[in-house]
Amino acid sequence: MGKTAAGLLVAGAALLSYEENNRLSVTKLRLSFAGLPKAFDGFTVVQLSDLHNKRFGQNQNRILRQVEALEPDAICITGDLIDKRRTTVFTLGDALELCRGALRFAPVYYVPGNHEASFSMYPFLKRQMKAMGVRVLENQSVLLYRGGEALRIAGVDDPKFFGERKMKQMQNLIQATGQWDGIFTLLLSHRPEELQNYSVSGADLVLTGHAHGGQFRIPKIGPVYVPNQGFFPPLAQGVHRCGKTTIVISRGLGNSAFPQRIFNRPEIVRVVLTRHKSSE
Repeated sequence: MGKTAAGLLVAGAALLSYEENNRLSVTKLRLSFAGLPKAFDGFTVVQLSDLHNKRFGQNQNRILRQVEALEPDAICITGDLIDKRRTTVFTLGDALELCRGALRFAPVYYVPGNHEASFSMYPFLKRQMKAMGVRVLENQSVLLYRGGEALRIAGVDDPKFFGERKMKQMQNLIQATGQWDGIFTLLLSHRPEELQNYSVSGADLVLTGHAHGGQFRIPKIGPVYVPNQGFFPPLAQGVHRCGKTTIVISRGLGNSAFPQRIFNRPEIVRVVLTRHKSSE
């Protein structure tokens, strides 16, 4: 191989590497639910997940322009805003800039991920977020009202906060979702592999991240590996169902231990909630 060809190959690989890590993709979903209140038909949620301190332009402007264009009614952040390996009190700006900018367009709801659970300065980060107006949902929920009807947005802590104890996970879910009270519940959580528990809790729709889409994806085969699920995992990205519960798994925005995505660009998710015709 000549020097020119080798140079072109290296340049092409570098460009592909940059594109895979930095070119944002937007996934647009319309999900239908029989139990959705009529007043919330068309309610639009934008999900952001797994930033891991990544910067997309000055003041996160590349993400924020996309979020604004999606016209959200709510913005939901499903954990790992920061990366435990490379965050200090002086390097929280990327996470806080994203939150501050997002608040210009819609209310922002947030649940922490496993990296926040392992980050000693998380209480400081949480105070900063709350001070700017982010709703931090730790095993709790808020009710939104429209036209005399209600929708719940709930959030549950990542299992890393309590040593992965299964009983504690279910207690937190029941506390957050108000099990079986009949109110349509949008649950924010970080981990997709808890889908069966989310279904037992009675959540109608769950937004999660954590899996990074498998980080590496093989065309026509799918994701290679996800923590807590192993090789060729079933819950790495996209829409899945268990009982009456629908889960959306974001591929996320940033990277953690390994700094490269392959066939798996950073993702913003928009979900439009619609009322199923059979419920009329």
